[in-house]
Amino acid sequence: MIKILSIGLGGVGVVTSYILQNFNPEVEITAIIRSDYDHVMKSGYTISSIDYGGRRENDDPNEADNTIKGFRPKNIVKKLADATKFGPFDYIVVATKVVPKEKDNVWEQVEQLPGLLKDKKGTSIVLIQNGIDPERFWEGLKDKAIFISGVSYISSVNHKGTVTQYGHDDNNFGLIYENDNPESLEEFLGLYTNDFNSVGLDSNVRLTRWKKLLYNASFNTVCCLTDMDIGKIFDLKDSMGIIDNLVRPLMKEIQYVANYDLKKNYPNHKDESVTDDDVGFIITATEDTDAKNNYQPSMLVDSRNGRNIELEVILGNVIKIHKLNTNGDMKSEIPYLNMMYYLLSLVQYRLSDNQKNSK
Repeated sequence: MIKILSIGLGGVGVVTSYILQNFNPEVEITAIIRSDYDHVMKSGYTISSIDYGGRRENDDPNEADNTIKGFRPKNIVKKLADATKFGPFDYIVVATKVVPKEKDNVWEQVEQLPGLLKDKKGTSIVLIQNGIDPERFWEGLKDKAIFISGVSYISSVNHKGTVTQYGHDDNNFGLIYENDNPESLEEFLGLYTNDFNSVGLDSNVRLTRWKKLLYNASFNTVCCLTDMDIGKIFDLKDSMGIIDNLVRPLMKEIQYVANYDLKKNYPNHKDESVTDDDVGFIITATEDTDAKNNYQPSMLVDSRNGRNIELEVILGNVIKIHKLNTNGDMKSEIPYLNMMYYLLSLVQYRLSDNQKNSK
């Protein structure tokens, strides 16, 4: 039996758990479910997926007749501490938002709770999360577990136990620390791969995360700041030039910071970089998929629901990396990213302040 702990049952986490459990009879999923706990215990998840059932191609508005209903992970608990009775785990799959709190962060809990990790780096922690450098929060476990990076392109949303997956499931997995034993990575790739998704072995985790930031530091941030979905952004492409005058400049600054970082700090991959073709591909792919579905990126969903946004791993760390690498002038070298960070810092302040006042 392969024991997997799933933390973060949002749009990505639910689909990930479904794949691992549904296609692998030898896998036992234990899931931490909080807000949807009562609903899932009673009815399970409903999944409308373009890959796995319930959703047709983007230009067909009708729901398919094979919607997945009643999906439940094998074991369901509300708290991480309650999961220890089902451990230790071979894999801990983390698909939570990276929004650090003053205390009780998931990485702190995993480090402090006995019974979750196997001895001698027998547990692999799979971070299917946004941003750059999310592993920094897990440094206390670096010598106790193997760390795998997962970068997902899926466009999936969970709304009160109903998950809608708009885009095809495209995932890349690789070792965050290249000297780690690759056996668990190879096993996980086998568990996640099926006839419906596209799964790749990521030989350059840093580059892959920078490429994903082309989307998250531009479309995700612009949608959050303006309170508009992807469809509306593209509706304004010609009349206001939003793509060429705002989205593309943000992407080009990510490209600049990324390639400087890769060349300076990752000499084993010095010939690999974020290219103009990568920028163009993200814009085209987003228009072909997310725009047609009026997709709401994660930061927009969080802000509309009064939750804090993933500001630091998506923008803050980019600015820190650039400053460390160049000691440069933020305002002249990456003015769009710098301005977006400060504007969204105000949004973050408002969200936090509203949460405090509502208690």
